[in-house]
Amino acid sequence: MINHIGTKPIITSRLQLRRFILNDTNDAFEKWASSIDSIFWEPPHKTLCETAKMIDTYVENYRNSNWYMWAIEYENKLVGLACGNEIDENTKSICLGYCIAKTHWNKGIATEASKALINYFFNAGFSRVFSHHNPNNPSSGRVMQKCGMKFEGLISGGSMFAGEVCDCLQYAIVKSDCHKNI
Repeated sequence: MINHIGTKPIITSRLQLRRFILNDTNDAFEKWASSIDSIFWEPPHKTLCETAKMIDTYVENYRNSNWYMWAIEYENKLVGLACGNEIDENTKSICLGYCIAKTHWNKGIATEASKALINYFFNAGFSRVFSHHNPNNPSSGRVMQKCGMKFEGLISGGSMFAGEVCDCLQYAIVKSDCHKNI
């Protein structure tokens, strides 16, 4: 059984994963929400108001025990987000997502946050964590591989890029195959 514990703080060796607060709006807009390089699932925000609505939605949803959305802090600065969504109660699966500001790419932040969330989800009772990425973003696939996820295949029309439907490449890890590097 899944024990929906919602978004609780997580501390890793270099990161703090915490709930978003309304004061995160400016940083989120400037660092990733307005950038086509960082935000893939919807069109980049053109106004601060769009990002404020997104952050407000995140904050409002924290009252739900099945809402999993973290702000990622690195060196005490907001640099991205990580989440769990697409929950399937029957298969006990959850989709892992992340977004890192381009100025913080290639620092291992997405990998470190993802490994922490995989453990978090398995401890909450999920038995499968999956993730997918746009084929034009192979770095995201490398993050999944570093987390011990195995490639499952191409899903035609299975994702969004800047608000448009696109193909995606899917990876997953199951609790019984969990590697010790996670």
